[in-house]
Amino acid sequence: MVSKVEKKVRKTLIKVARGELNTYYFRKITYKELWLTQYPGGAWGQGHTPEVVEWIVNISNADTDNGLPPLNALVVRKDTSEPGKDWKSWHKSVGSPFESQDHAQAACWAYWPTANIVQMYHRSAKSTI
Repeated sequence: MVSKVEKKVRKTLIKVARGELNTYYFRKITYKELWLTQYPGGAWGQGHTPEVVEWIVNISNADTDNGLPPLNALVVRKDTSEPGKDWKSWHKSVGSPFESQDHAQAACWAYWPTANIVQMYHRSAKSTI
């Protein structure tokens, strides 16, 4: 069972999967960006990472139990654009059907698609011409 905060975080992650949020990496979100969606204007520190990890692990456990792709694969470090070591530990512990983080990300993007991605790309391309 996910908490009230985790339900809000999950909605944010689905928006990320759909490309509906402007994030540092397209269709991915950094730990800091995700934390700031819940605490706007708050001061970020690496000490907040465990809180974010707890949210995304709980969400992904619930989702994978229901046959959905793990949204925690979309939460990445800013310096590497990859999930932290916690994702790999989680992946091994749950016996995920996804062979890699790339495969899990692709599954998220395929499961929560958006028709607006092409339109958004064309709109932004026109504005730079």
